[in-house]
Amino acid sequence: MKQLKNCIYIAILAALIPMHSDAQVLDPQDDGIVKRSNMHHDKSNIEDPFAYSYLHEDDILWSERHWERIQVREKINLPLFYPLEPQPDRMSLWDVLKKAILDEGTISKAYLFDDFTEAYSEDALLNRIQSYEVDYDFNDIDTLDVDTLPLTSANVVSYLIKSDWYFDKKRGELKNRIISIAPEVMDPETKEVYPAFWVWFPEARKAMSTCVAFNEKNYKQRLTFDQIMHLRKFSSTIYKVDNVYGRTIEEYNRNRSMNQLLEAARLKEDLRNKEHDMWTY
Repeated sequence: MKQLKNCIYIAILAALIPMHSDAQVLDPQDDGIVKRSNMHHDKSNIEDPFAYSYLHEDDILWSERHWERIQVREKINLPLFYPLEPQPDRMSLWDVLKKAILDEGTISKAYLFDDFTEAYSEDALLNRIQSYEVDYDFNDIDTLDVDTLPLTSANVVSYLIKSDWYFDKKRGELKNRIISIAPEVMDPETKEVYPAFWVWFPEARKAMSTCVAFNEKNYKQRLTFDQIMHLRKFSSTIYKVDNVYGRTIEEYNRNRSMNQLLEAARLKEDLRNKEHDMWTY
């Protein structure tokens, strides 16, 4: 009887354990213990960006517009900055946006400002994302050699985002919706820092949802750039809140870097308290 029970247990275990497991190196193209086609960073497995939940205007009790700066060299923001050169399985956010505008066309327009009032032409945009190095010929002062230096990921200093915070009374939570994003770059010749271009974030989500960033905690489970932005897995500093004067923090705290940081921290703390103040107990 005991032998019969053991045989039954063995039969059940054999039925539960698959004969062929995918967690093994099956082919050189798999490049690891899990098949490449099953990896999250395989573009063929990534669907369109998830749809925003429906938001009725009457459900918005309160809203406020913020402008934030994401410094790419902060440790938590490094997945947005690296790799400096595109790799087969991933690329930086700069390369994702530039490719979507110039090559894929999934982002139809790039704008000069965050209010989308003036769009770049293709030639103007190319001039915006390129640097020019001038070499003088001392033997012939009328001859100038101009070299074109395309800006790369290494020239990105930060990302600027404009977003709306709102309290949704239907769901009882404070939410954020990003409106626009811009890479802030440094010209290698003049050392000038400026926004290269602004793009409408909902249009950029298609490209951002088909590319992934590095996850140092788990190689198998990577997040797309769209998920990083939506889940706010980054560190940022507020540099402007919509106000009657239209001023940035730097404009009313001139030459006082510490006061600017303290003011940004105060505004962020006020935002955290806003959700608590909306609740009644």
